[in-house]
Amino acid sequence: MSSQTSMNKGLDRARLALIIGFLVFSSIIFPMENGQLEGNETRMEQFGGSGSIEEQCGSITFEDMFAYNNAIFDIQIDDGWGRAEVSAMAWINLTLADDIRHDLDSFLEGLMPSGGDGWLSNDEVGIVIMAAADCLEYSITRIGIRDGFPHRGGTGVDWKNTTWESNGMQVAHFNGVPSNHSERRECEGFGQGDCYEVPVIPDLERDCDTTIDQSEGLDECRIMLWLNASMEISGISDPNNFTIGFNASNMSNAELHFTLPPMPDLRLDLWEECEGRHIGSEEHATEVYDSPSRGACIGDGSSTYDLRANENGGLTYSLFPSTSRADWPIGEDIFADFTTYPLDVDNPPIWTDLAPENGSMFPVPKLGESRFATPKELSSWFYDELGSSLLEIDCEAEGSGEISESIDGSLWIQVQGQVEVSCLSIDASGQESDSRTWIVGVPISVSTTEDSLLQGHPISVSPSQGWNGVTVEMGLFQEGEPSEIVTNTVDQGIVIEVPFANLMPGSVLLWANVYMGNGYKMETVYDLGITKESRPPVISISTIQWDGNLLNIGGQFSDPDGESVTLEVEVDGVIVDPSAVNSLMTGNTWEIVLDAYDYDFGNYTIGIKGCDESLKCESVFREVEYIDGSFPTDWNDPISGEYTEDGGALPATGAWLSIVVIILALSRVRKEDGS
Repeated sequence: MSSQTSMNKGLDRARLALIIGFLVFSSIIFPMENGQLEGNETRMEQFGGSGSIEEQCGSITFEDMFAYNNAIFDIQIDDGWGRAEVSAMAWINLTLADDIRHDLDSFLEGLMPSGGDGWLSNDEVGIVIMAAADCLEYSITRIGIRDGFPHRGGTGVDWKNTTWESNGMQVAHFNGVPSNHSERRECEGFGQGDCYEVPVIPDLERDCDTTIDQSEGLDECRIMLWLNASMEISGISDPNNFTIGFNASNMSNAELHFTLPPMPDLRLDLWEECEGRHIGSEEHATEVYDSPSRGACIGDGSSTYDLRANENGGLTYSLFPSTSRADWPIGEDIFADFTTYPLDVDNPPIWTDLAPENGSMFPVPKLGESRFATPKELSSWFYDELGSSLLEIDCEAEGSGEISESIDGSLWIQVQGQVEVSCLSIDASGQESDSRTWIVGVPISVSTTEDSLLQGHPISVSPSQGWNGVTVEMGLFQEGEPSEIVTNTVDQGIVIEVPFANLMPGSVLLWANVYMGNGYKMETVYDLGITKESRPPVISISTIQWDGNLLNIGGQFSDPDGESVTLEVEVDGVIVDPSAVNSLMTGNTWEIVLDAYDYDFGNYTIGIKGCDESLKCESVFREVEYIDGSFPTDWNDPISGEYTEDGGALPATGAWLSIVVIILALSRVRKEDGS
């Protein structure tokens, strides 16, 4: 029994090692199309890496192994500063989830009998997750924490000094193989539990969870990943001065929250974004990178940060990296210097260039509660030597409004009419900044007298009190953005004729962008109940020809709204069975062949009915005589008027139609001669 168990464990380890090796060698190669590695392989290793599994895994990051749409990392540093507990959650949505499943299936081809078959099983994903956890244990943490004098890396500075704790990596997933997938089927697995598999690419309905009503609009095929690990920190012996370095290369749509232990007087002294370090293989480096001195980094402003004081006296340093893979092999490093030493000079806080000027006007789309500013925006409005996160920001609302703070620190204003909002900041020493006052209100009222869409649709716009001279941009749209926008300066009530293009029948919305001078803008959408009515298609008959018992009818069609058109045939008011009709529609022309074999000789009224997607229909009729098939009768009269179902005449089609008819007739003659 024990020997069999040992043999099974050995097989599992061998299989796991193979999969780890294959995953590692595959995941660090970029780009990859449809799971196939390109011939010109470009390794996106940041610090080299070759040889054993440990060495290969030691050259990649979490992002190299799992591409995601969004991720949140929480790093809780212990009181002793020697380790940190790390938890992460990542979301893989929509087609990116399809790509991940496709790539996993492709990676397993040749390693497992079921690999590369277009289906992915829960057993296959399970062993890949095991392999990923083992590999990530040796991967790059991206984080460096080092005490002492502030640094920006460079020769002799070991700042990439955090590692994952051995046997402490846990990776889990949700929906990697959706258990309620509409196309789920049983499979032969290699584990002890039930095995089921799903196609790596779902069908058009994307029904990955039959228990969820698709009308809810949820992404049923999404994948969620969890990571829990312990990180060892070897560079902190005196936390009174330390630098947190972070390698942000090839990382975006992520948040990292470092929760620091309570330290009296701890503050952020300097934060810098440093571009330019070559992160590819050394042999491909075009020049020697010299680490900049503190305060001399060149950043592109793509990444941001936030700092908040916690109730226990500690700080939470939040980092929001945003770098593109297109920048590779040029990377980005972010450095944050922390210290407990007091400042040489303690000046009162001041307003930054990002803050709104005194007297600025803030438009909001409607009365009621509106968010005025987020914590990040408020923090960016002030500067203080101890950091803006430690400032107390005091705001008051006068007039008919009220101001409140939500749980995330955002400021909300209850707008009833026009509200004056005044704000200032107070530092730890009680010193105050100057106060600034702004106006918050609804700038305009918008309405229309026409429910049916008109070209140059009339929109009535009136400025609110105090908003004379407001600039209003408007456009009509259904999805995406309006194709035509008009701009007006509104001093008093006016009617603006708003044009449109390429709109389909249905509901139409009004987009507006409103602002005073070069001030703050309000972008909003109004639903005024405007509807574009559908117009019926235009149908005409240009040729009628008997060929034995086959009636060939041809003509033109168009739909003013750009909708598709379907045709049906009537004989003396009775709809003809579609099986007796052959039809061809090309461009704006149509041709119908009616088999009259079952009809008696005589006179008939032929009707051609065209209907668009909105079920708006139009019919045209012709009188034809069905005689013995040996006497074909041609009809070709493009000049005379045509009558419709309601008896109204259509205008003559003109000379261009005559040319078309002649070409069609000649083509028929050639076809008959050729036969």
